Amino acid sequence: MYELLRAAQVELREKAKECEMLKRKMQSMLAKQASNQKLVHDFMLFIEAIHKNNVENVQKLAEKAMMDFILDMMNSGGGHSSNNGGFAADDGKKEA
Repeated sequence: MYELLRAAQVELREKAKECEMLKRKMQSMLAKQASNQKLVHDFMLFIEAIHKNNVENVQKLAEKAMMDFILDMMNSGGGHSSNNGGFAADDGKKEA
């Protein structure tokens, strides 16, 4: 009887770990989806400004996009290995 209870506890812990991992994965996917939606929205504003020949807005949007890209590269390690030269706010350290 004690062995069955112990086995059930082990299984419950494993399921709890799996649940937490799935929650983190879902949060990551939702954040990526929100980021993609923002990118599409910003791109559509850029295309609209080009269509209307609004050079000032095109330039502002292009500058903003470039700055966002540079900041993203600095914060993500440039898309390479985790060694980012210390540019990220957390100096490249990942939370467990």
